[in-house]
Amino acid sequence: MTETSPPNEIEFIATRALELMGGREKAFAAMEADYDAMKERWNQDTDSIGRILRAHLYLEHYLTEYLQHANPALGDLDEARLTFAQKANLLKSDAPVIDMITGGIRHLNKIRNRLAHNLRAAVTEEDANVFLSQGIFRAMREEGAKGTDREPSADPLDVLEGFAKFASAMLHNGSTSHGEAFRQAIGEWHERHGEASSK
Repeated sequence: MTETSPPNEIEFIATRALELMGGREKAFAAMEADYDAMKERWNQDTDSIGRILRAHLYLEHYLTEYLQHANPALGDLDEARLTFAQKANLLKSDAPVIDMITGGIRHLNKIRNRLAHNLRAAVTEEDANVFLSQGIFRAMREEGAKGTDREPSADPLDVLEGFAKFASAMLHNGSTSHGEAFRQAIGEWHERHGEASSK
């Protein structure tokens, strides 16, 4: 390019952008700092991210299955392109065991959304406590540990995965004999509790 020829568009944009950023040195320092921040976001704990996403996808599969089984007139939920939250909002159930896990299902979706918004794969003790506050999940965890020499893991990510598996099984059990046993046991407890409170 000769001194008299005009700059092409790309050269003009690059030169002018560097000027607007305070000059070449300042511009490259700012861009490098920004790139380093982006690299830090990229270098996440992929194991934790994978575990959270797997739990979310696994639970969503059984949530969809449950909704379609319980409400066959809904049609194909995949074609409807409902979000996880919209599916969770459809969990109005006459099955008490489903009501007992709905809060945990919604919380798992909050954790997944938190991951999507800030790219941090953190499951806190507070998150674990939300899952453990789902009484039926906590009780079955404790029962499963009885007679063994090990306690259930208190690691929040392990608790999240345990809840996802348990909730998925409860949703799937809508058409199984063991699911019917849970429904019957819960119904009997409510009958007895109702009789005791009316006396």
